[in-house]
Amino acid sequence: MRDPITIITTVRDGDAYRDRYFSNLRQILVGPGDHAVIVDDGSTTPLTTPSDRLNDPRLKIIHPGKIGRGASLNLAIENSPTDLIAIQDIDDLSLPDRLDRQVDVLCNNHNQLVFARAVSDPWRPTLAALQHFSPARLYFSNPLHHSSLAMHRSVWASAGGYATDLPCCIDLDFYLRACCVAKARISRLSMPLIERTLDPGNRHFARIPNALYQKTRASVLARYRPDLPWSIWLAAAKLRELQLFSARDVR
Repeated sequence: MRDPITIITTVRDGDAYRDRYFSNLRQILVGPGDHAVIVDDGSTTPLTTPSDRLNDPRLKIIHPGKIGRGASLNLAIENSPTDLIAIQDIDDLSLPDRLDRQVDVLCNNHNQLVFARAVSDPWRPTLAALQHFSPARLYFSNPLHHSSLAMHRSVWASAGGYATDLPCCIDLDFYLRACCVAKARISRLSMPLIERTLDPGNRHFARIPNALYQKTRASVLARYRPDLPWSIWLAAAKLRELQLFSARDVR
């Protein structure tokens, strides 16, 4: 019997995915002690539990008003009845084996962030069932899906929780702080265990102005760069920055 885990979801105006999301929870919350904690971050129409799940003690919805995504994530984790946490966006789906496989990895080592691939990810050959990523890899690009993250509460606590003062890049900031401050390891299961909604009109990321995103990302990366040893990823990211800078000069 595996250890219990809690699905954490933050949402604002996600009614279009409500029924599908709760149906997915029914499929994946199969372990004794599994729970789901949902924080409604100020939806126009407050999120409610479907009528057939009203008396399900494993589900908890919190309505704190508009407190922001970082604060909502922290509130959800604070209210989790288990030490193991799995993030899931309301518009994404977890496949049946996701929680079992991520719990297995976390039980071997609590001090890691465990991700999974998505069904829509390009196929790439790999021999390892579990891949490990240097945090410096995130300076070149981010191949990780926050909606697939699982971790132990101790990593979140040691890292100081999610930032509440950033307009975006909250996930990136947390990954880097977990590695630099909590000394956590980034791992990713090679098999696809989530199904993502790819319509850009429904993705929070797509609604962020590009200038704001680029400015915030640069600030986050600069904050943790001094804590990382030199690596080929940092060198590649720096080279790309120089190339983009030169291209702007030419125009």
